Amino acid sequence: MNFVHASDFHLGYAQYGLAERFKDFARAFDRVVDYTIRSDARFLLIAGDLFHKRNINAPTYLQSFKILQKLKDSRIPVYAIEGNHDLAYRRDVNSWLQILDAQGLLRLIKIKPLEDCGVKLMGDFVDVDGVRIFGIRYLGSQTRNTIPDIAEEIKAINDRCGNPDYTVLMMHFGMEGVIGASDIGELSYNSLLPLRDVVDYLALGHYHVKYEYDGWVFNGGSCEMISIAEHKKPKGFYHVVDGKASFQRASPRPVERFGIDTSDISSLQDLYSTVGSVVSGVPGTDAEPLVEILLHGDLKFPRADVSIEKIRGIVSEHLKPLWVNVKIVDTKEPVGVVDNPDISRSEIERSVIEEMVRGTQHRGHLKDVVETIIEAKQLAITGTDPEIILERLQGSFDAVRGEKIEQRGQTDLPFGRAGADRAGGANVD
Repeated sequence: MNFVHASDFHLGYAQYGLAERFKDFARAFDRVVDYTIRSDARFLLIAGDLFHKRNINAPTYLQSFKILQKLKDSRIPVYAIEGNHDLAYRRDVNSWLQILDAQGLLRLIKIKPLEDCGVKLMGDFVDVDGVRIFGIRYLGSQTRNTIPDIAEEIKAINDRCGNPDYTVLMMHFGMEGVIGASDIGELSYNSLLPLRDVVDYLALGHYHVKYEYDGWVFNGGSCEMISIAEHKKPKGFYHVVDGKASFQRASPRPVERFGIDTSDISSLQDLYSTVGSVVSGVPGTDAEPLVEILLHGDLKFPRADVSIEKIRGIVSEHLKPLWVNVKIVDTKEPVGVVDNPDISRSEIERSVIEEMVRGTQHRGHLKDVVETIIEAKQLAITGTDPEIILERLQGSFDAVRGEKIEQRGQTDLPFGRAGADRAGGANVD
């Protein structure tokens, strides 16, 4: 047994509007593919979010095609599931992962029924050298309630097809307590316990930092920095040999973040001198870093007088950065008052929404409706397309009405699995 598990490559993300960042995400994917080939891995798992957008452009498709072609040429199969960034718009029906599947560049594991044994979700699986690979696409707020069904269906399939030597399940969700703020569809470890008897390796994606639990739950994170808040947090992928998983650190573009307290700085000139002193102490690197300067505390001069461009120039002189961001935080401005400091904002928000729903005709489905409202709000905050939010609301409404998760409709694609032409090396630029 020898395989690589990775996720969250977010191909196509031109972070901060920079063409070089667009290339960085492809380079990160390419490095994982090269590692997979050098390691003689039997297969590569991608646990969601290969792409950053549901509708990718031609350069993003070309990046994925060239890099995946290297694995195809090496006869190393790729098994993938759709993350929240990969799912197709309803109007499009087919996702871009389905296109890559049709071209034979990867094998997309989908929701599929097996009616003769009562399976409605997990019927699409792969057996490779004694390893049985299951997968299920991103389900959002429905994930928690689906876990017991997944466990029962895997057991039913194993009873019918025989028990494998090793079972892998790919899913796309986050675990509670890993990041500071709660996210859509987060699960506690206890909620995963129904899977423990039928899954040897739970291959996760979604959160962009590395974590693992109890020797069977693994999330490597992204291999590039999706948000600057991930600075200094471990991220990479897993290499699994004979059931033993070893974490392989990624090498993302370097990031430098500086916090400068302005409370004791009396003049603009002193501020600029302080910025220069802080950044001059950082050793240079071959790679142009991403730099963020955070000015916090009480300003002794008008905020409007601070020249952001001058600060950027000082940083550029010392560090030769790819990108510089300067933030000024006035700590005198109130950020909210809570009587009980132990209660988080998200807990207060959930409590308020629960009280509102209890007074409606939907109180019989309190938990589902509350999760849907919070999910819609988080999607709106992150600038998600309104059509996606509407789809989520409609899907949750259907679930509340008792409709079960069904296989998403698909259309026949206009080419066969082996129809792709070869495309040289993986020049991701």
